[in-house]
Amino acid sequence: MTFLRTLIWFAIAAAAMLGAVWLARRPGTVTAEWHGWRLDTSVGIVLVAIVLLIAVCFGMWLLYRWIVGAPGALIEGWGEGRRRRGYRELTQGLAAVAAGDGVEAQKHARKADQLLSEPGLTLLLSAQAAQLNGDRDAANRAFTAMLDDEQMAFLGLRGLIGQALREGDRAKALAYAERAFRLRPQTPWVVHSLFDMQAQNGDWKAAQATLDSGLRRKVVGADRGRTLKALLLVERSRTAERDGNAADALALAREAFGLAPERIAVTRRLAELQIKAGDGKRAMKTVERGWAVAPHPDLAKLYLEASGESEALKKVGVARRLAEKNPSDIESHIALAQASIEAGLWGEARRHLETAGGAHPTARVCRLMAEVEEHANSDPSRVRDWLGRATDAPSDRSWRCSACGAQHESWRSVCEACGAFGTLQWRAPGTFGHILPPEEKLALPSGEVAKT
Repeated sequence: MTFLRTLIWFAIAAAAMLGAVWLARRPGTVTAEWHGWRLDTSVGIVLVAIVLLIAVCFGMWLLYRWIVGAPGALIEGWGEGRRRRGYRELTQGLAAVAAGDGVEAQKHARKADQLLSEPGLTLLLSAQAAQLNGDRDAANRAFTAMLDDEQMAFLGLRGLIGQALREGDRAKALAYAERAFRLRPQTPWVVHSLFDMQAQNGDWKAAQATLDSGLRRKVVGADRGRTLKALLLVERSRTAERDGNAADALALAREAFGLAPERIAVTRRLAELQIKAGDGKRAMKTVERGWAVAPHPDLAKLYLEASGESEALKKVGVARRLAEKNPSDIESHIALAQASIEAGLWGEARRHLETAGGAHPTARVCRLMAEVEEHANSDPSRVRDWLGRATDAPSDRSWRCSACGAQHESWRSVCEACGAFGTLQWRAPGTFGHILPPEEKLALPSGEVAKT
């Protein structure tokens, strides 16, 4: 670039020199008469005079522009300085928020508000500072003021949702979430939050509509959406049954089972309704299909109930038929052990419990072994030994929320601890692979969704 500029200047100088030489060889004269005045000069002097006149005119034009534009430039420079100082205060305020210093953040927010004419940004900083300081009223005022700014309204709604949830006002949080959904239905946290809040309110149809919208916009994955829809259908089936619509309840449960036969809650729901309808054979087939992928003690009870067998020895055969669908799972051996205990087959029960417990039997296996020893050998010392081992044994599988880790006695669609939908899993402690990423959360501030 420097070489090109040098080349251009060299060309201009060469052209000027050639022009001067050309004029020197052709001196010529110029004569001008005006009101009795006569001027005789050479062509070169005339050309120099013209160039000087042009330069003077150009200089006067530049001076005029500077004089006219000076006030505006001064004002603009002053305004630019204010903006720079305002953005510096805003940056320092955000740094204070990140550091958790609410007082410092609030101080910078006030200065930024004085210097900048962009209330949306300063309101966001003020709201965050107020939250750090625990000033809920100030935070609510700031977030509410953001609703008047079209570009900041969405952020204001998010803040108000969080504030309402912290205050326990779920009705207000739901109203804000619905408004945010209307503004940006393609935003993941909006879909997820609205879905969970609708589920917490038991508004299953609205929750399903939100889920369908999320699936269409690729906000919710196909496999995840299939699972959640199946669990929603389970709840709708329960509602239909309570309303006396047995046929609708069964149809909804059948649809849910078609979507997610591997979900324990889905299998159990359909089998229960099939038993109530007097269709034991179909109920057994339903449980067998579910047992193959997700065994559970409740399914074993339903299978025995659906079989209609009342004799203890025949129940052992029924349990064996179910266990064959998933022979390696601990629940299959425990189901066979319980049936054997009921039939008085102590050796068979002990064999299955030893297989189920392995080197580190769980508390449930230890208690069942104590029962076997009590009836088989009537040896109090061995019974006490197994009961003592049960107190220190590894915990059994139970319904645990994958979002918050809370334990529940029975399955439910919404975790009572954190409000997340569909997060209860039949697992032993510590078997969850990882905490779900933020984009998968279906509630504010802490709910998440997982397979059940």
